[in-house]
Amino acid sequence: MFGFRKEEQVTANPDAESIEARLIGSLTGTEPPANLLQELGGWFAIEAVAPRLVDSQLLTPVLAMVSRDVANSAPGSAEVQAAVSALVQAVTATEDPLQFAQSLDEFCANQRLLAFGATDLATRCLALAHPPEPATGQAVPTAAQVSRHADALETYVRLSISGRASEYKLLGVLEDVTAPQPRRYAQAVLRSIGAAHDHWNVDDRIIEVIDVLSGVKSPGSPSAPDDVTLVRNREYGAEIASDVSWTSANVELVRGFRSSTAAEASTHFGAAIEALSFARTHDERGDATVLDSALRLLRSFIDDQVEHGTAARSAAEWDLDLPEIETLADDVRRFAVAGHGLNHWSGDRKQLVFAGWERLMTDLAWLRAKLDRDSLYDAAVILDDLLQLYSASHAYDLTDYEDGVEVVRDVVRPAIASGFAARAGLMRHLLDHIDALRERVRTEDTEEHRLQLETALALEAAARDSLAAAQEPPGKGPEQAAASMPPLLAELFGRYGAAEALSGLDADVLRSLNTEIADLREAHALDQELVITDVRKAMLDALAPCADFKGEVAHGVRAVLDQLIRFVSRRMNTQESSEEYLFNADADEHDLHKDLYDWLSGGQLSGITNVEVQEVGTGRVDIQVTFPGFQLYLELKADATMVPVGEKKKYIKQTVTYQATGVRIGFLVVLRLAPPRDKGPTQHLREYVNHTTLEIPGSEDERHIVMLEIPGGRTKPSLVR
Repeated sequence: MFGFRKEEQVTANPDAESIEARLIGSLTGTEPPANLLQELGGWFAIEAVAPRLVDSQLLTPVLAMVSRDVANSAPGSAEVQAAVSALVQAVTATEDPLQFAQSLDEFCANQRLLAFGATDLATRCLALAHPPEPATGQAVPTAAQVSRHADALETYVRLSISGRASEYKLLGVLEDVTAPQPRRYAQAVLRSIGAAHDHWNVDDRIIEVIDVLSGVKSPGSPSAPDDVTLVRNREYGAEIASDVSWTSANVELVRGFRSSTAAEASTHFGAAIEALSFARTHDERGDATVLDSALRLLRSFIDDQVEHGTAARSAAEWDLDLPEIETLADDVRRFAVAGHGLNHWSGDRKQLVFAGWERLMTDLAWLRAKLDRDSLYDAAVILDDLLQLYSASHAYDLTDYEDGVEVVRDVVRPAIASGFAARAGLMRHLLDHIDALRERVRTEDTEEHRLQLETALALEAAARDSLAAAQEPPGKGPEQAAASMPPLLAELFGRYGAAEALSGLDADVLRSLNTEIADLREAHALDQELVITDVRKAMLDALAPCADFKGEVAHGVRAVLDQLIRFVSRRMNTQESSEEYLFNADADEHDLHKDLYDWLSGGQLSGITNVEVQEVGTGRVDIQVTFPGFQLYLELKADATMVPVGEKKKYIKQTVTYQATGVRIGFLVVLRLAPPRDKGPTQHLREYVNHTTLEIPGSEDERHIVMLEIPGGRTKPSLVR
């Protein structure tokens, strides 16, 4: 970034030429001084100099300075509004494609800057968003023209998705694309169609533009194109064929996610497989290959369910064997997502995408080894993985800047959180919970667990019928039919008559099942909420200096940390009817132990979580999570004092003791039972997740402890005062 030297303050009514001269003479290559804007003459100076910044090397540093300093301006300031509007005009008049694109990105990355400039920026980008036309004497538009129009279109999409521009005007621009286009602009159109379909479920007229770009559908011009144009259109179509293949497949994938029935979903997944064929065979795209294999399995499971209902299908009949799955998993770790339209301006979400694909491969391998599962469960697992992967990779981050650091303020996710795929994902969690209930009945055999299992099995039978139904029955709408059902169970059944079928079941047990399913869904979630993400990042930053925090250990620590933070977050929102111990003054460590173990066993750490493990650090550890080659330990406490956990040296030292021969990172989880000084609200999640270190005499390296607290002795919101 350009920088500036401190100069004398410009007087009122600044002269644009003198401001420009001062800027040119102030470049040093360092960060601009905090008071530079004031020294130049304030926002009036920016407004005055803006017209001289068109295609100027000063545009980038001035825009960067404004982007930084706008955070300190008063909302709705007329001076700032005028200055930012003048900068928008300078940016959109800039002909240099690289500077144009960088400047648009600067605007879109700063929500406070957009608060002043979004309307003007949207208007000017919309004017440039239409297909590029060649200038007089040109046969085709220049590469610079194509790039500017493409960037303007994508910027307008970003503004539309964030609610700062009209999606209807965007759809009008897309519908007006009536002929194949140069590749860069065609890519922008395809990305725009994909984003529009994700967020607004557009009609077929917009989707048909994909065929126009590929040349499959004839151009919509009133006169037949000449031979030169025909040849050029064929070239344009060939250049964009792989992008068309990928976009078409994703459109069908979302249609399948949104389908209301299994049969309809299967049809769309079949269309997605067909659309993927070009990208898979011609471009050797790793993501296309993996998605194609997963969709083929998924369609086979769904078709089996539609044909045979609840009949089980042996996993031994799968077309994809375990070695092939393992090969695909290796490919997943190698392929580059950035070139495949999965992030670009939607935000850098590579890690989520990688994690999503790896989870899918892990689940496929696990299902392949489980010969006693039925096809509905198989389909539910894969659908849930693909739905979360798609949602995470196609979300749009709304960012801002705090003290020069980019911060995600909000995430706009695709509108696919309903329909067959989401219901199948809930079915997966219901079936997992039934397995857990069967195990509890086998080991504990209490009347409560038997009743829960009977209710869950009745729920499963009704849910199977609704998922396998050929079409939606007439009658009540979803809100009326499911009015008496807990929210996730109502979502599981949609419009089908499950409310009547389950009317005889115990309402308290249904509410309990609803909570358990919500816990499982939260534990399996790929894309985290923003606050959870921030808390997680703070803990990972604190753990970074630890010598053991690398390689597979770092991966394992992140997995455990994710589950624990989500557990704390979930329990801070849990009602008394779901987890009574959080509201009981006499709750104890056993209550926390049982709840946390059930949480970890139902999530991604299922199968590797053990309790009361003996002979660890000469004692017995509460919870052990076992990874290949190492273990991580969780110490649990219930504490009725007001002393902060960070000052509980005994607890911390006990947690560290379990690290005697293993990884020098541990977790301390505390149920806080101290009576509140008043009946006010609890603290924020950020205050309940902390980190500390402990030095051991004679040891060179510190021990690291992540401390998590769950507030007990809670008060209902209606009683807060």
